[in-house]
Amino acid sequence: MGEDNPDNRQNLSVYFNHDPGTGAIYGWYMEQNAAAKAIFDAWLQPLNDIGVRKNLMDNIGSTDHLSFTRAGLPGFNSLQDYRDYDVRTHHTNTDFYERLSEEDLAQAAVVLATFLYHAAMRDEKVPRAPIS
Repeated sequence: MGEDNPDNRQNLSVYFNHDPGTGAIYGWYMEQNAAAKAIFDAWLQPLNDIGVRKNLMDNIGSTDHLSFTRAGLPGFNSLQDYRDYDVRTHHTNTDFYERLSEEDLAQAAVVLATFLYHAAMRDEKVPRAPIS
């Protein structure tokens, strides 16, 4: 990320990855970024009534946000319901639209829109975690 043009790194505020399944979003994996967690916790609070519960300091692997975090950029993966993801739909021939939950998709859209809005309206970029 940004190896050809280091200015790209400076321009990026945050990367949100929402890929692991079709379930509702409960929060974000914070990748050990305590400074960002404090901000995300405040953004999460008004979403409690639609099931958004907490942001975890934990890391998660095998997702697209890792190229960002490895470059020292703030990248976060959604914490969500993995209903049928690993056993039924993930890259299989049963990964069809009829397995989608309209209620979960609507909830996830609200969560994503809320976090994207707050990130875009912030005066500062989302804090970067130290590169480990």
